[in-house]
Amino acid sequence: MTAHTCHWPGCKVHVPPRLWGCAPHWAMLPWHLRKAIWDAYVPGQEITKTPSAAYIETAYRVEAWILANYKPVPPPPQGDLFA
Repeated sequence: MTAHTCHWPGCKVHVPPRLWGCAPHWAMLPWHLRKAIWDAYVPGQEITKTPSAAYIETAYRVEAWILANYKPVPPPPQGDLFA
């Protein structure tokens, strides 16, 4: 099984292709956005790699909502913190 990365901006967690994102980020979406994702999902689109136009539009709408409602988390610092 191949995996893809959670669709939450900046998240690097790998999830099964049939899922939009990791469980914590999925739970952070309001119910109406989770429902919109499922309503636009076409079974098998993760296999054919051809999501519907409605799914893509919904994904952009969800991303816009995330960016408007959550501050991006900066990446962790690199290098030795105690040098």
